[in-house]
Amino acid sequence: MNMSVIKKISEFFSTAALHYRAYKILIRNKRSYLYTTAWMQSLAEGKPIDNSQNAIPWMNFNIVELLDQRLNKNLNLFEFGSGYSTYFYADRVRCVTSLEYDSHWYQLLKPQVAENVKLIFQQEDIDGDYCRVIVKQQQKFDVVVVDGRDRVNCIKQSFASLSEQGVILLDDSQRERYQEGIELAEAEGFRVLHMSGLKATGGRAHRTTILYRDGNCLGI
Repeated sequence: MNMSVIKKISEFFSTAALHYRAYKILIRNKRSYLYTTAWMQSLAEGKPIDNSQNAIPWMNFNIVELLDQRLNKNLNLFEFGSGYSTYFYADRVRCVTSLEYDSHWYQLLKPQVAENVKLIFQQEDIDGDYCRVIVKQQQKFDVVVVDGRDRVNCIKQSFASLSEQGVILLDDSQRERYQEGIELAEAEGFRVLHMSGLKATGGRAHRTTILYRDGNCLGI
């Protein structure tokens, strides 16, 4: 048997041993991160949930934990993009205004949302009516979550609708096409905090960016 074959066999068994160790530490171990964050349960059910089967935003677990700790019933929240996050926010803030562009998803959610949720349907477009729905509400929001379409323009339109303690959360901010939105916020005097990690059912790092100023409602 030549050396190259021996080397390949050795590499195969080394990799197999490593995979078994990872399986034993993360999958078989019920106290591992995959279980304590309900990643395994979310994967099994195909939706983002916690260990009590409650819906959570489809964001990385680090930002979800922060929001769970810092959101409170004195806050008004606007989100571009409704879904499981809408249930989560409704349980934690005074009121939620949630914008949806998918008519099927809108019709599915509408009869299920809580009384403190205002669900709005608006077809998606670029720098048009969709991103300006927040301005049309003619009120100030303490938290704006940008997790729908046309995200750079949604950030731009959100500035005037923020309360003095308001923050903007940009999900999937690792995507290069959203960098412009972060730069626009910095030009407006916002600081930037990136939070990355695994999210429910995901297999790689996802990032959410908090755009904030002094005296913000999240205490950052």
